Amino acid sequence: MNNKDNFKKAMDNVHASEELKNKTFEKIKNKPKKNNLIFIKILSACAVFALAFGIGTFYHGNPNIIQMANNGNKTNVDTENVELPRFKDIDQLKSVLSKNSSGTNYWNTKSDVMMAESISDSVGEIQSIDSANSESSSVQQKETDYSTTNVQVDNVDEADIVKTDGEYIYYVKNNLVFIVDSSNLKIINKLDFDEDENDFIPKEVFINGDKLVVLGSSYIFEEDDEDEENSYYYNYSKTMTEAIVMNIKDKKAPKEERRVSLDGYYNNSRMIGDNVYFISNKSVYYYEDMEDDEILPVYRDSVKGDKPFTIKAEDIAYFGGTKNYSYMLVAGFNINNDNDANIETIFGASDTVYASTENLYVVQEKYSTINSIRSVIYKFNLAETKLTLKAKATVKGYLNNQFSMDEYEGNLRVATTSNVEGLSKNQLYVLDENLEKIGSIKNMALDEKIYSVRFIGKVGYIVTFKQIDPLFVIDLSDPKNPTIKGELKIPGYSSYLHPYDDTHIIGIGYNTEENQYGGTVNKNMKMSMFDVSDLENPKEIFSIDIGDEYAYSEITSNHKALFYNKSKNLIGFPITYRTKNYRNSKSGFVIYKIDLNKGFEKYGDLTEKTNYQNSPKRVIYIKDILYTIFEDKIESFDLNTLDKKAEIEIK
Repeated sequence: MNNKDNFKKAMDNVHASEELKNKTFEKIKNKPKKNNLIFIKILSACAVFALAFGIGTFYHGNPNIIQMANNGNKTNVDTENVELPRFKDIDQLKSVLSKNSSGTNYWNTKSDVMMAESISDSVGEIQSIDSANSESSSVQQKETDYSTTNVQVDNVDEADIVKTDGEYIYYVKNNLVFIVDSSNLKIINKLDFDEDENDFIPKEVFINGDKLVVLGSSYIFEEDDEDEENSYYYNYSKTMTEAIVMNIKDKKAPKEERRVSLDGYYNNSRMIGDNVYFISNKSVYYYEDMEDDEILPVYRDSVKGDKPFTIKAEDIAYFGGTKNYSYMLVAGFNINNDNDANIETIFGASDTVYASTENLYVVQEKYSTINSIRSVIYKFNLAETKLTLKAKATVKGYLNNQFSMDEYEGNLRVATTSNVEGLSKNQLYVLDENLEKIGSIKNMALDEKIYSVRFIGKVGYIVTFKQIDPLFVIDLSDPKNPTIKGELKIPGYSSYLHPYDDTHIIGIGYNTEENQYGGTVNKNMKMSMFDVSDLENPKEIFSIDIGDEYAYSEITSNHKALFYNKSKNLIGFPITYRTKNYRNSKSGFVIYKIDLNKGFEKYGDLTEKTNYQNSPKRVIYIKDILYTIFEDKIESFDLNTLDKKAEIEIK
């Protein structure tokens, strides 16, 4: 791997928030501009800070959503009574960037760029809008004879690094997408998207019939001629997020059919039917005499040619109440036709995205003080790839992740954590189809914060934690009067909740212990089965400890890492067992049998001595064959006996 590849891989692992990037930029903004190498150093600092922050504490947040593009002309979001304001011209946009860069909270001053209408700091003070009632969708996936990605909402697919169509395995690894014949573990093809000018790095994929949608980022580099002694540095020019549609009917000779590109870094995506929606984030670090083309984002759509279209300032909408240097771009297009992609550009950071089959919700965190965070929720209706802004509302606090939102029978349920003068509070809101508040629960579990949420039909489950784990069971059958029906306190906490059946839910998380400073630290992992048949009396009917000392699994922070086969009552995930003697650490996959009478029983421990260059990624099944996907290999096992069948290197 050359130095440029090392840089690109490092960039892919920068997960610092936009707010953090902006604060870092403020500290160095007054330094003279030599070239764009400054930007590389900024992101490197953000990455180091984010890593240190992640080790020292828990933080839960996210980002994300949408504009119409028509041959580069001015485009607008279709709205009904709700209208996001847009910039008057490029000078107005520059003025905002300049004042944000100087440390002035421009959005909180009286200016001609203030919101056309004020966004209330109280919940639900918004414009009333008619919107169609959406049918509820089950969070339980339909059982097939092969694995599908563990998603939040049925029929709303989420991209992942591994997909299967029941015959082939599609695996994103480094700069390639491998197509593997599952019947004999033979690599059929390696899709390499590197080009002379644009190095495309795939990140995730969707599979839909004979179409493979590859999502990732293209990087354009120029060598820094001013610093020959440090030639491994590259002058970062532009990053584009791209969705590439490949026809894979002939697996040995896939053909690219379409490419849609957005300015900025890849953030998130969804597929509903044949429609793909994907999101990018772009930061603009403003300096004096900055050229217009350095400020304005661009997009491409191959159905309109290779020419990039610059998004005019007049076409950029904005969220009020934010101080940043970022754009959010969302594209929506159909993989089976040549209609123009619908593109939306919004100035203002966003933090969480949730999608039902009919609506897309975007959350922007609004900071007034360090102890005062509010979440502005925007609701967009999805009609094919067209987006219609329907309503907006503001709630106290921040969301843990996408599972903190759920749409049911036209209502949106939202769980948040707020912090007032150092005291954490938790609340749940029920908003109607117009995002008007119709019900709420406040001050749940004072001095704790939310670690996991799951809404299942008319019941909500919320786990908070500080030193003990309360599982709250909330009756939402009357959306105007949500009620805490039951509460269960047990040691440790669950960071992911998965529905088992109508009366049972599985919690996966950690055992904890008190440290010498009076706080708590994670020990080994734990999986629990909760009986919630009696809402007023939830019970942990059995549990199992995972690992003897310290154990870690991606499932605690990424629901896509779950292996679940309901017909065989199997559940599993990647695992790393660590001991005080790191040489004895093991990594791989663990699978459990679920029996409501007998509890969890270890079905298979497919681990080996830890190789940090070959970490476990996903475990899937196709009919009666189990496949374990590591960084550099795929293994197959008989699902009934776990006898090993085959192995292939992925390189």
